[in-house]
Amino acid sequence: MKLVADYHIHSTYSRRNHGKSTIEEIVQKAVEIGLEEIAVTDHGPAHYLYGIGWNKIKEAKDKVLEMREKYPEISILLGVEANILDYKGTTDICDEVMRYCDIILCGYHVGALFSSVGDAWNFAVMNRIGRKNAAVFEKMKEKNTQAVVNAMNKYKINILTHPGDKIPVNIDLIAMTAEKTGTILEINNSHSHLNAEEIRIAAKYNVKFAINSDSHIKDNIGSFARGLKAATDAELDLTRIINLK
Repeated sequence: MKLVADYHIHSTYSRRNHGKSTIEEIVQKAVEIGLEEIAVTDHGPAHYLYGIGWNKIKEAKDKVLEMREKYPEISILLGVEANILDYKGTTDICDEVMRYCDIILCGYHVGALFSSVGDAWNFAVMNRIGRKNAAVFEKMKEKNTQAVVNAMNKYKINILTHPGDKIPVNIDLIAMTAEKTGTILEINNSHSHLNAEEIRIAAKYNVKFAINSDSHIKDNIGSFARGLKAATDAELDLTRIINLK
């Protein structure tokens, strides 16, 4: 079993050196290990710690176009890993993102610039309190799930990144929505979500999966062993993973 594409790779277009490798270094490594397609997907602009700058998206796309000319043996996409900003499902998938990006990933991240103080309080504080309080946990799980579902219904999201990581969500409802919206669910090789139990739940629905490295340095591009183990532990039909061959 071989990974033929990696759709979640961070580059030096991230703020504060979050991604350690340039786009060309990423492409060179992907070619070296035999990948057929990659997507450079830095955090969306509303991630105030690590997101790509609003004014850098076109520059990144121009670099991708240059790399396509230089390395025709591999398909190179530009995308973002957009951020969920409130419980209405608002994200930073803006006109600039839609104009220049070939693929849209989206997930929840602590470092996002949330829409309001109330949203920030719930996402960052109440979810933390929920780790020690069962009633709060269940309430926040329901709210978090609705935020993700709203985002999936509101935008064309190609891949939902690491669902269940960082905040609790109801995977059943998210997978049900993914079936309706055609959203691919990510098995993230760098995080523990989707885990085997979550994959089993999601697999009840007609959804596809992608194992992505979530690489922040070129040496980790194409890593998939942890994600593949989760999928095989879940007894998932591996033909449902879009980037395995």
